[in-house]
Amino acid sequence: MWRRLSPLALASLLIASPVAARHVHPLGDGGMRFEVTAAGRPLAAVMPSGLSDREVLTVVIEGDGQAHDRRGRPTADPTPHKPVGLDIARAWPGGAAWLGRPCQFVADRACAPADWTSARFSEAAVTQLSAGIDALKARAGADRVVLVGWSGGGVLATLLAARRDDVSGLVTIAAPLDLAAWTRSRGLTPLAGLDPAALPPMPQLPQVHLAGAFDPVVRPQTTRETARRLAGPRGQVEAWRETHQCCWARRADAIAERLARASR
Repeated sequence: MWRRLSPLALASLLIASPVAARHVHPLGDGGMRFEVTAAGRPLAAVMPSGLSDREVLTVVIEGDGQAHDRRGRPTADPTPHKPVGLDIARAWPGGAAWLGRPCQFVADRACAPADWTSARFSEAAVTQLSAGIDALKARAGADRVVLVGWSGGGVLATLLAARRDDVSGLVTIAAPLDLAAWTRSRGLTPLAGLDPAALPPMPQLPQVHLAGAFDPVVRPQTTRETARRLAGPRGQVEAWRETHQCCWARRADAIAERLARASR
């Protein structure tokens, strides 16, 4: 269950934090919002009550947020107006923690536009998120994690799964798993940093890779080949009748069931 915080309690939490939040997203039906220090920088996180002392913790990684404005220029703040990853975490059966991306929902003086544009999948970004996952594991008392990522969060979840030895399952949702192919298809400048398409296969890891059949941002054909190669014969690689944002949170139960199927 998510624990509701009163406005006063939430304000006190933010004042007590070493870095005040840039934006406070309304948590709806509650939740403990806090910041973790990861690689010396803050990351926003949400943890529902009741997730302590469990062996496996599910962590949902947020998408890219507001990286560019409508004219294609880098924004001053990448905090998403609609954090789809948070919605998925709130809907996840059994509960899930949520981890924001660098510079989202936090005031970090070290932030620069490259953090949410050209270098958003850099070694530094992966290292910071890995440290954030370590902090969430310690807070929950968990030994292992299931990583779930929406959009760009799925790219990072895949990169993290390839280097960590405590990942029990991987789920990507509407994620551009072949960044080179994706940027070409969108007519975008190639990104610096890491690309899941360069990873070796991970058939021993239960995986679910979902694309939206009506997704104009990440078209299924740009990710299907990489997803199948990474997941191997046991993996669940499917295109569902969804768009980029809608309506993945409503399908959380079915997504978790696909992961259970891949784990058999």
